[in-house]
This record gives sequence, C-alpha cells and structure tokens, in this order.
Amino acid sequence: MTENKFIKNIFDIILPIVDEAKRRGVQFSDIRAMSGRGSSILVQDSKAEKVFYSQSSGVAVRVLYGGAWGFASMDGWEPGAIFNCLEEAIALAKGSAKYVTDPAIVAGFDPVQLQICALGKLDPDEIPLAKKQAICLDQEKMALASGGGKIVNSVVSYGDGLREQWIVNTVGTQAYSKISRSRVSCQVTAMEGDMRQSNYQGLGHQGGPEILLEINPEEFSVKAAKKVLQQLKSKQAPAGEFPVIFHPTISGLLAHEALGHNAEADAIWSGQSILQGKMGQQVASPLVTIVDDATLAGKYGSEPFDSEGIPTRRRVVLKHGVLNELLHSLETAGKFKTASNGCGRAQDYGSMPQVRMSNTFFEPGTSSVDEMIKGIDRGIYLREGHDGYVFTERGQFVCHASEAQMIEHGNLGEPLRDVSVSGLILETLMNIDRVGSDFEMIFPGTCGKGGQGVPTDCGGPHLRVSRMVVGGVGE
Repeated sequence: MTENKFIKNIFDIILPIVDEAKRRGVQFSDIRAMSGRGSSILVQDSKAEKVFYSQSSGVAVRVLYGGAWGFASMDGWEPGAIFNCLEEAIALAKGSAKYVTDPAIVAGFDPVQLQICALGKLDPDEIPLAKKQAICLDQEKMALASGGGKIVNSVVSYGDGLREQWIVNTVGTQAYSKISRSRVSCQVTAMEGDMRQSNYQGLGHQGGPEILLEINPEEFSVKAAKKVLQQLKSKQAPAGEFPVIFHPTISGLLAHEALGHNAEADAIWSGQSILQGKMGQQVASPLVTIVDDATLAGKYGSEPFDSEGIPTRRRVVLKHGVLNELLHSLETAGKFKTASNGCGRAQDYGSMPQVRMSNTFFEPGTSSVDEMIKGIDRGIYLREGHDGYVFTERGQFVCHASEAQMIEHGNLGEPLRDVSVSGLILETLMNIDRVGSDFEMIFPGTCGKGGQGVPTDCGGPHLRVSRMVVGGVGE
C-alpha cells in the first residue's frame, strides 16, 4: 500500500466513528489515531546498558456530553473495537454529567484539512541500532579520555522516533502529520577527594538520527568532561542578595518554569496561577517579551497542529511586560470566551489533551553581555543550568546552575559551582533591567504535567536581574 493510500485508509477507518458520535447527539467528539516507532540507547560506564526498539499504534476517542468528558483508548485500529471505545466514552460522559459542577465546553473553531510532514535528513531506521550504539560509546569514550581520570560515572543516552497522527472531529477537521524527533545527552560525574560534581550536555531537534553523525565532541561529550573538571576547582557560591546575569540556558528555564506554566489557562481557571485576573496588566519589566512558538522549524517542541487538530502559531504571552495572551486548549478557550491557540497537547493516544507549552523563550533586546557585566560592582553570572521548578500557585521559583562566575567591579572573577537562585516570579520579571541582543534555544527536553510528558524547548538571550536571592545548592 502506498503512503497516500495508507493515510486515506486510516481516515476511512476513523471518520465513520466521528459520524456515529454526531448521530448519538454528543456536544463534541474527536478521534486521534497514532502510529509510532523509534529506538532508545543508554550507554553507561563503557557498557551499553539498554538498547530498545519499539513500535505502537492506537486510537483515542473523546466525547463531550452534558458538560462532561468521556475518554477511551485502545491499541491498534480495528473498526469494531473503535466503535466499542466510542460506546464506552459516551457511557463515561453520561455517567459523569450529573456530578459535574463546572461543565466543560469547547470553543468554536473552523475545521481544517491538513497533511504535514516534518522529517529529518534520515529516517530513524536508516542508521542501524548497532551503529547508533557505537556512536554513543565513542562519545562516552571521548568524555572519559578528557576527564583526567576523575570521572566516576558517565552516561550517554539517545532516543529517536517517528510519529504519525490522524485527527478528525465532529466539526469537520481532518488533519494528518508525520514528525520525527531525535535527542542525545551526556552526563558525567567526577570526584576529587570528597567533592563530587556532575555536568550535563544535551542536543535535540525535530529531525532524524543525523544528529548523531553531526555531533561535535568539543560541544558535547568533551565539553561535559572539561566543564565538570572546572566545577571541581570552583568555589561554593556566596549566600545573599545580588544582581544576577542569566546565560540563555537559565533564561530558558525562567521562561518555561516561572512564566510558562503560570500562563497555561487551565492553571488560571483552577486558581493555581499568579496571573489570574492580570490580563492586560504590566506584570514584568517593559524590556521583557516572552513568546511560546510551536511553528519554529527544526525545534524540538514544534508541532504543526495540536492534539485537538488546531493549527499552532506564535503566542506572545508577555508583550513589553504586559500580559498579552494565555495558552489555550479548546476547553479553556471556551471557558475564557476566546479561540484556542493550539496548546492542547497529549503525550500519546492513551492520554487526554492538556494545556501545554512548546518552544518558550525571551525575545532578544539591545544590550551586550559586556554592558551587563560592567554595570555590576558585585554579582553573579549564571553560566549553565539544567534544573528548575516552580510553585505556580505561590508565585515562587527556583533555578539551579552547575556553573557560574563571580562578578567583581565590572569584571568576571572566580568560578563558582552549585548555585541556586530563587525568588518571586513577578518580582524577578519586574527586576530585569537588561535584555541581551544575543539568542540561544538549545534546551530540548520533555516537560511533565498531569502524568504526561511532551517535547519542549526553551531559551532566550542573556538577562540581567537587578537583585535576586542566591545560595549554594543544599544550603
């Protein structure tokens, strides 16, 4: 069967299901069929610990009836079983409807007919698993060789996948996408005496396994080894309140963790976001514009349309510090009396869509890094961070940086390690007094929410915050 006939065949299977849902009198229904395949490899301490290849396919059936959602899913796409899923979803919705105190609704939208492919130079299966494993082992070997005999643990992991998705609904949407993604990471841990330090480097894109062939070790595994050795020589960060400069990786953490999750409309509707009631208000410095954009070519978090079949777009969450737009699914858009902007994402066919980010970042400004540093008498430059979390309802966040540097009298000083910065989200955003003219977004990962994980990326330029609470990790 040719690919076009295969695509049409899947639509032929699921369209009758959504037609039957309409005949049953549901308020709304959508059907998602998905097929995926991919590999994952974990190399640790010069051994291939795990090598997997997987394939899966299945269907999700969702209905809205009497203000309640019903959802059922299954492996495979046998038509009779999908009809059974519809029966079960309707029964679940009817059973729940009498208990609903906040009835669900769906915003109006125009149906779309889409067929989009976002693939890499190579299909995930074009490079044999054995070769992928050999490349990962080589990268780990180069890290160990650069570690001065001090590396006590080394891990290189790789994963790729190709996913096809078909979405139909009672409004008339028929959307198909075929997307590949690949990601590789290296983490090394080194010891000197009682001192233990770790460094992580990651790469990822919307594309194929060519990422493995294109790795520059000096920017990946060797970089991780050299950085961890530097961290062993670095001092603990001083505790106190300081002006702080964020490298783009930390800026990305701030955009995603501190602001992004608070801008998800379901958090606002449930009263768990500090942005509740602040639409159109100044909540950050006028220098700050934060965007979530799922249309960026090649970025790990990009999608042509969300799991509800709504085309994605650029979402300007903060515009010159003013809360301009929230992230919406069809349901939250209905509750807020607006249109969905394509942020209803589900992990797989066994999951319901939730409001989720994609690629979240600060837009560049006009300042150079040198200008930022020269304006500080005593402060801290956070160079690299891969860890953070946010308490959305309390408006607090924490970011950790494995590598940092003191700033003394307008000059970079001694290196620091294990730096933690924390603060109130809106106060920190308001205290940004310089935004760099540079830009990086190289932080591909999986964002977790409600038991689901979806691909995301984040970044931005260098940022300067006039004052923040700083301390060593663990203090």
